[in-house]
Amino acid sequence: MPELDSRFSHQQQTGAASAWARAAQAAMMALAAALPVLLCAAFLRYEAARLVRNEAGLVSNFVVNQVVAIAERARNAARVVAPRAAEPCTKLAVALTLGAAMEPYIRTLNIVDGDRLVCSSALGQQALAPHAAMAVNGRLPRGDWLAIVPHTPMVVDRPTLLVGVRAPGARTVVAVVDSQYLLDLLRAAAPLSVYRQADLRVGTGTSLREARDNTPLASSPLVADTRKLFAGSVIDLQLYGEPAHLNDIWGGLLLRYMPWVVAFSALLAWLVHRMQRSRQSRREQLLRAIGAGEFHVEYQPLYGVESGRCEGAEALLRWVRPGIGAVRPDEFIQAAEEDGVIVPLTQHLLKLIARDVMRWGTRPGFHLGINFSPEHLSGEDLLPDVRRFITQIEGRQIQTVLEITERSIMRNTGQARHNLDTLRGEGVQVAIDDFGTGYCALSYLEKFPFDILKIDRGFVLTIDAEGRSAVVLDTIVGLAHSLGARIVAEGLDSQAQFEYLRARGVNYMQGFIYAKPMPADVFSRWYSRAGSEACASPEAHA
Repeated sequence: MPELDSRFSHQQQTGAASAWARAAQAAMMALAAALPVLLCAAFLRYEAARLVRNEAGLVSNFVVNQVVAIAERARNAARVVAPRAAEPCTKLAVALTLGAAMEPYIRTLNIVDGDRLVCSSALGQQALAPHAAMAVNGRLPRGDWLAIVPHTPMVVDRPTLLVGVRAPGARTVVAVVDSQYLLDLLRAAAPLSVYRQADLRVGTGTSLREARDNTPLASSPLVADTRKLFAGSVIDLQLYGEPAHLNDIWGGLLLRYMPWVVAFSALLAWLVHRMQRSRQSRREQLLRAIGAGEFHVEYQPLYGVESGRCEGAEALLRWVRPGIGAVRPDEFIQAAEEDGVIVPLTQHLLKLIARDVMRWGTRPGFHLGINFSPEHLSGEDLLPDVRRFITQIEGRQIQTVLEITERSIMRNTGQARHNLDTLRGEGVQVAIDDFGTGYCALSYLEKFPFDILKIDRGFVLTIDAEGRSAVVLDTIVGLAHSLGARIVAEGLDSQAQFEYLRARGVNYMQGFIYAKPMPADVFSRWYSRAGSEACASPEAHA
């Protein structure tokens, strides 16, 4: 019952982790799909606002330049008559009338003396106070000046632009420009469909305003503010954007670029999905391959130096994918370890081995080396899995050898030590595989009980043809002898290597010099023909 509870708890944890993984993968795909679209939308919004500001800047600059040009013509017309401003109105009236008639934009030309209008191209000789005639409070400014007034005596329903030029004495020539020109200019260049409000201020006085309605401008940003100095007065135009116009430009940009961004977003999401599926598919492919029977086991014989015959074999899992071919063991073993399939894969390996060995005619005590991953060794499934395997092959009198690899770090060394001690007490032997090439090296010798030390092929290759000493290899061999462990040398491919290792008391040899890995049925035939026979050198079986 505790074992069942433990497995149920493990399944629950695995299910929760899988759910979290699926949620994380979905979040990654959603982010990959949404991020380019959101970034594009934000950038295009910024670009639309920039285009609106640039457009408004051009419009504002154009309008102000046109106002300057109008004011310049009005000032020139006033300067023509300014030298004669002291003459009687009877002499000036014709010149004022011709000046107003000959120049565009100008409605009237007037002579102001102090605070009195003394002559006008429209009214002739008058004695009106300027504030009554032109709605300018107090005395007129000194020097040249510009101002917009709300109305004049002749046109009381619309504003007017006044352009003043200082004349000799205390007199001033004032050109009256009809504001309709300015209003038409604003409406043509800055229509209310594009700008919610336009405020034109010329010199002192009131401003000329064109607005869609009386709605507060809180939602309408100031998109342009152009100022220029003319005749000592400031001409200033402020344009406030219409949100609908900004949205129209933004929508146009979205229609132009968003299809490409959506396509890129879909491609990015597909790539993320493929990456996820690539990782997922490794697990799914491994589990599917287990169920489809795509794995098989090959066995590499183990030559016993003392007996001169095959004393055992190492079980090597192989995967041949239909339509693809063989997959390298280091690739799928690593994938199985990373994706949590190594334990089910090893359990499947044990089933395949149990099926194979029942067909063999091996001698009693035949050593069968099986690699176990650190995750399996330090888990709670190891004991029942190995016991079940031993029960299945009990009639064959095979010596099971658990090979510990240093390929990855052991997570729970305490549990692993308990498992190995228990199994050794039940007759299972332990071998440390590929010694010296992994993470832990000497620490494995201290932490775990073992019976056999397997020397990696890399150290065997340090033996040269002249038989000169391989220092590291000799050290490992000496260490194994001092610990009372039997020694297996892997990867032998020459007689010189065999002689060197035999001279140093190595117990078992494994390599192409003796036999290559072979499928179960081939191994069974090979063993019955040659493997069980004694010979002094493994070359005789090669």
